[in-house]
Amino acid sequence: MKVSPLPVAALLGGALLAAGSGLTAGPAVHPEAPPPAHTGGFGEPSCEICHAEYIVNAPGGELLIQGLPDEWSEGAAYLLTVTLRSEEMEAAGFQLSARHADGRGAGVFEPVDDRVSITDHDGPVGRVSYAAQTREGAAVPDPSVVSWHLRWIAPSGGGEVRLHAAANSGNGDNSPFGDLVYTTATVVPAATASR
Repeated sequence: MKVSPLPVAALLGGALLAAGSGLTAGPAVHPEAPPPAHTGGFGEPSCEICHAEYIVNAPGGELLIQGLPDEWSEGAAYLLTVTLRSEEMEAAGFQLSARHADGRGAGVFEPVDDRVSITDHDGPVGRVSYAAQTREGAAVPDPSVVSWHLRWIAPSGGGEVRLHAAANSGNGDNSPFGDLVYTTATVVPAATASR
């Protein structure tokens, strides 16, 4: 069961925000990955900039980043799983970033199959690696849960790493309406040798 939509003023505010950011209002379908820098972290918008009908992290769903270590080690590879649980999904997408406390990119992502793609994007303080779904990865075999798998290669130093993710549980109508947006963030400290 979907939650109640936001008031019209909130929808208009989202449309104006999208227009003011250079994004277009109206259908905002990104089956081949959302534009870079939409994780909700470090002042970035999330999927809600276009899919603003419902509150972010509405009851009945969740977004998880699994496979992270208690502490990361320099250059180590970690197999991560991004899992979105929601109701009545017809399509889904996500975006994930890993950054140091100052916003610099922290390591790189690598896809492990054709459901995930990687884009490097030059941000205000340097290059950041973004992982997101591909067209194949937007398919939802189970309408209540979908997962994406990728590898994170930890950086060669720099202290704690902050991971931010945003995901969209789409209703399949190729419009920004009727979709649910979930976000999550986590901090992973560096192992003693990496601090």
